[in-house]
Amino acid sequence: MEILDYYREIQLEAAKDAYKSTCHYLVIKDGNPHPHGSGVFIEIDGSKFLITAAHVVDDKEDEIYVGIDTHELLKLGGDLTKNIAPGHRDEDKIDISILKLNQETIDKIGDKYQFINQSELGINHEQKLLPMYTSVGFPASKSKYNSYKDEIKSKPFIYTTMPAEQSVYDELKCESFSNIIVHYDKDKVKDYSTGQFLTGPDPFGISGSGLWFTPPQAKAIGEHIDKKLVAIMTEWPKENRKYWIGTRIDVITEVIRQKYNLTIEKSKVVKVNL
Repeated sequence: MEILDYYREIQLEAAKDAYKSTCHYLVIKDGNPHPHGSGVFIEIDGSKFLITAAHVVDDKEDEIYVGIDTHELLKLGGDLTKNIAPGHRDEDKIDISILKLNQETIDKIGDKYQFINQSELGINHEQKLLPMYTSVGFPASKSKYNSYKDEIKSKPFIYTTMPAEQSVYDELKCESFSNIIVHYDKDKVKDYSTGQFLTGPDPFGISGSGLWFTPPQAKAIGEHIDKKLVAIMTEWPKENRKYWIGTRIDVITEVIRQKYNLTIEKSKVVKVNL
């Protein structure tokens, strides 16, 4: 097996593992669940959180659910923190929401999802301009509710990508210390299992999903794959649909570190003042 093929297998295994920590945010309309966004479960110092984009929970703070079984939804409870948009949310380049889960919610989640350990949070990540990054989320177009069976089928979208050049940050009015911008050309989504290029989905519903970095590594079959959660994806910019914008995980961990006084690595990339 060639080195690149081996790395792709490692990267796919890391994405499958990331999927176990990724949830589909749902809202109830006309009595039925509808796709609304994505989120990632993390754990820091024994405290458990669900992180996503702020616009996913705007005006829905008490109406967000996640699936915990084929026919069962869970309404989330806990302490919610989200950033205030400077004007309209569409102009917000931070766009983060952090829900510190209460014990009742944690108990009901049980082992339905895995919580990312703080050692897998990519704080102070140095970007590599290589296709070593993977987005794992739930596009709305790949979700369907079957009223007869009373179940929603959500198909995850796993996409391999790489960071954009600095000029793109300037074009999209983003900052490299708080954002990570990656390529997304929906007309040229490569299926690495076949080598073919396919048309990908519009990434509506992927807001709040994680961007994961998989470093090169030698692992035996069944061994845990090292990966890092480096950003939460927030925007498919209207100005240039060839890119996705994410907020660095550092912004989220700094809010959590300061608000809850938890022991976690301090970011050297971004400063957050609460």
